[in-house]
Amino acid sequence: MSKTVEILAVGTELLLGEIVNTDAAAVAAELARLGYASYRQTVVGDNPDRIREAVREALRRSDVLITTGGLGPTCDDVTKDAVAEFFGVPLEEDPVVRADIESRLGGRGVRVTENNFRQALVPRGAVVFRNSRGTAPGLALRGESGEAAGKTAILLPGPPSELEPMLYEQVSPYLAGLSGEAIVSLNLHLYGIWESTAEDILRPLMETGVNPTVAPYACENGVRIRITARGADEAECRRMCRETAEAVRSTEAGKYIFAETEGAGAADQVTPYVSRLLRERGLTLGTAESCTAGMIASRVADLPGSSDILLGGIVSYANGVKTGVLGVDPAVIEKYGAVSEQCAAQMAEGARRVLGCDVAVSVTGIAGPGGGTAEKPVGTVCFGISDKNGTETKTVRFGERSGRDKIRRRTVAEALMYVAQRIADRTDG
Repeated sequence: MSKTVEILAVGTELLLGEIVNTDAAAVAAELARLGYASYRQTVVGDNPDRIREAVREALRRSDVLITTGGLGPTCDDVTKDAVAEFFGVPLEEDPVVRADIESRLGGRGVRVTENNFRQALVPRGAVVFRNSRGTAPGLALRGESGEAAGKTAILLPGPPSELEPMLYEQVSPYLAGLSGEAIVSLNLHLYGIWESTAEDILRPLMETGVNPTVAPYACENGVRIRITARGADEAECRRMCRETAEAVRSTEAGKYIFAETEGAGAADQVTPYVSRLLRERGLTLGTAESCTAGMIASRVADLPGSSDILLGGIVSYANGVKTGVLGVDPAVIEKYGAVSEQCAAQMAEGARRVLGCDVAVSVTGIAGPGGGTAEKPVGTVCFGISDKNGTETKTVRFGERSGRDKIRRRTVAEALMYVAQRIADRTDG
């Protein structure tokens, strides 16, 4: 039977909405990757009594508690104290952690005060996870007797820049060992299919209790099918995942698969996919963007080494830029409108000409919240793509209810997949 895990985030700033709880999202995704059952997340402020109560309640319900935050040097950082109290062990100074604090703070010219060394106090018998980005170490404590018997608490620092490296590099291997079995997840990334359709197709592979498990997830960049296998070792798990992946590929959903990743599965696989295709074909890309205002070019530029494939982008919000820079015929805008396939075609052709790129993609649309008409409602986006084989266009209606930000993000993903499909269909190699 798999162990159940709860996540407890500590910090008044979380309750006040001053910061977003990205820590819990990162931990939850890693737990899912490792195959742990996590049914509850709690947020509690920096109050000693409420933290103690939250720790007790969580550990009485679950096998493993993972806390984030509350490990700092100030008097309101009491997560460690509450956990040690539940496990019935004292806090003792760890000389290695103390030396690490002295070295890290002293090396930055910071005056080390006595309260800094509160972070060197660790529960007796705890596993210490070194913090490569800060001064608060992570901790893991397993109970041997009383109500803590068989329970495990893992304490992580709050800043995401400290938590995430520790989580992926040190805590994940610890959790994998704690489970007593190997767990591997394989993700198939699909585009152009609804989650409900994918689920309907794959239902025979999604029977409850089957190992590996198959689960679809809707993403803004398509649909992700996560296959998770449990076994004696990673090699066995990978073999099981591979066999199930081939079964998925043999269904009607298989034709929508464009990428495959192992592990948690990054949200955006579209951009790396397009970039890889451009590199493999030795092609360069340019963009002409109206409603996305440079977001497509920015997404590509987020990847290291993108200067090899991205020549540039033209933000053409104003019609004067469409006509003056991209060379769109004013008569086209007058007759068909700026949001039209005719305009998108000339935008793409103009971008290819001005930038000297092999492939140019254009977008022009109505992201809202206003500006739509019965014929062209909010969420209408026209796409153009041009290369040496010619120009083609299409129109997609994302729907007004998606909201401005989501419409723009979905437009970026659609434009990039449009490029990928165009490249894949090229007959000139």
